[in-house]
Amino acid sequence: MAKKFNDDRDWFLEKRFGLFVHWGIYAIAGWHEQHQWRGRVPADEYVKLAEQWNPEKFDPDAWLDLAESTGMGYIIVTTKHHDGFCLWDTKETDFNTMNTPYGKDLMAQLADACHKRNFPLGFYYSCADWHHPNYPNQGRHHELEGPKPGDEPDLMKYLDFLHAQVRELCTNYGELHAFWWDMNVDEHVDP
Repeated sequence: MAKKFNDDRDWFLEKRFGLFVHWGIYAIAGWHEQHQWRGRVPADEYVKLAEQWNPEKFDPDAWLDLAESTGMGYIIVTTKHHDGFCLWDTKETDFNTMNTPYGKDLMAQLADACHKRNFPLGFYYSCADWHHPNYPNQGRHHELEGPKPGDEPDLMKYLDFLHAQVRELCTNYGELHAFWWDMNVDEHVDP
């Protein structure tokens, strides 16, 4: 077992086994979360997947029943992957579940279900955002090949957006047990 921190983080070491869910509009086409980049899917084609997003059978209690029945002790779910599509009611971008046929805040539903059971909840958040016009896509590993027409790469403006989204996630969904960061832009700055 890993060395303990002797603080509030030790719950993660003690649970050891949990459910990590990668989920987003890429699932509609049967793709994995990096297909837009690896498959070189044009942005104007990719965003059309949001028009089909309608996970009407989403049942957070069923997810938690499954997790508990297999001995899992926590759940971590993607709130936003590199594609920039948000599974919560964010005020920072229209590219989110509220502006789809589904029109509901998935993270609120999951958080409510977790809190009712006292089941540890963590949020995954990608620091990269291929959709945001200020994100500096420069063709590096896990980035699109340069800015799209109309983009205005500006890391400082992008970080303002990132900080505002993280503030929403950390303040609007009750207690979080983990926050899983992905894809810092280390050539520039670690947010």
